[in-house]
Amino acid sequence: MSDICVVLCTCPDKDSARLIAGEAVKQGHAACVNIIPGLESLYFWDGEVQNDSEVQMVLKTSRTSLDELFKLVISLHPYDEPEWLILDAAGGSDSYLEWIKRCTQKF
Repeated sequence: MSDICVVLCTCPDKDSARLIAGEAVKQGHAACVNIIPGLESLYFWDGEVQNDSEVQMVLKTSRTSLDELFKLVISLHPYDEPEWLILDAAGGSDSYLEWIKRCTQKF
């Protein structure tokens, strides 16, 4: 299992995504967060199919930072049940992976 992972998390708008992303990077829980606007999400909630516009956050972090990153996201996220999917990095540039480790282990 890799020490580096990518977390997927959607937000209802850019403002909430920027708030979460900014704090995650500032606090050293993520090295980088991409905010991708323009998603259309269809999902089952409250007994029916919902259709909403969202933005996708792609958070790059280390496994050792996951717990603190999750606590931060939950504390700032406006959803009752935010998306939280962890994808292990199967590989990547050695220097990029080391950069993520350095950024997320500074605190």
